[in-house]
Amino acid sequence: MDFWIQAIGIVAMALNISAFQFKSKRTLLLIICVSSALFSINMFLLGAITGAIMNLLGVVRSLVYVDKDKLPIPVKWVNAMFIVAYLISYVLSFALFGTEPTLKNFILELLPIIAMTAMTFAFAADDSKTVRLAGFINSPCWLIYNIFNLAIGGILCEVFALVSITSALIRIDILGKKKEGTNQDGKQEKI
Repeated sequence: MDFWIQAIGIVAMALNISAFQFKSKRTLLLIICVSSALFSINMFLLGAITGAIMNLLGVVRSLVYVDKDKLPIPVKWVNAMFIVAYLISYVLSFALFGTEPTLKNFILELLPIIAMTAMTFAFAADDSKTVRLAGFINSPCWLIYNIFNLAIGGILCEVFALVSITSALIRIDILGKKKEGTNQDGKQEKI
């Protein structure tokens, strides 16, 4: 059974690391949605309840932000609702789901909350570069959480995600801008 639990995480990893290579924010978010659903199953089966809940909320968040311009309320309120949901989940992991209230667990269970909050603000942005930059907060937090929960797919995902995000930033955001005749600040430069 442990093999299949880890296999779910590895499939989720493959989807997640490929997502950052797409220029389209919509495609990026849809791929992350599927990856989050698989990671939620993986985390639940590993007993990492906060991680499972955060990934379930990640599915909802991805679906909401795919068409954020069509939301009936301002994006800042949607961000606030997600952050409140993350914080409630954090409290529930100790109060309802049996996570032992130790200093280590208070810190460890906070890492997915920080990761999800960073990505929530990034998903509300209008460009995929912001999503990639937020990955530099998101991935280290999840990496530490996954190491402590022995989530092999999650560990590999965050290592590869950091490499993928760095690659995409260089390929799309730095070299791509120079090829278009603009510098990093978006100003025209001589070619």
